[in-house]
Amino acid sequence: MGVTVPMFGSYFHKARVAKDWANLRSYFTEIQADFISTGEYNPNVPTTDLNYPDNWHQTEIVTLDGQRVKMKDGYFAIAKDATGNGYQISYYCNKCLTEWDKHSKTCILVIGATN
Repeated sequence: MGVTVPMFGSYFHKARVAKDWANLRSYFTEIQADFISTGEYNPNVPTTDLNYPDNWHQTEIVTLDGQRVKMKDGYFAIAKDATGNGYQISYYCNKCLTEWDKHSKTCILVIGATN
């Protein structure tokens, strides 16, 4: 029985991260559509400078209509896309800080990044 508990914990973690990713993808679609339709960054979207790690601790999405969605197992940051074409959202799971080698390959999400 002791072996199955960590295995199930891993499944629960992956499910929570997948839920966070789905919520962030939906939010990105909403804010990007708003940017495309207006041609301007919405002041209600909390953007930050991604170069400062202390700015990476958003744990709740507030949609443009005011609904709140809490992250299940991670945190994110939103930045203005470097090319001026909308937004970029970056997400890390909570375990990335303590188990980087294991989680950095499976639990990081970047949406809207441009080179």
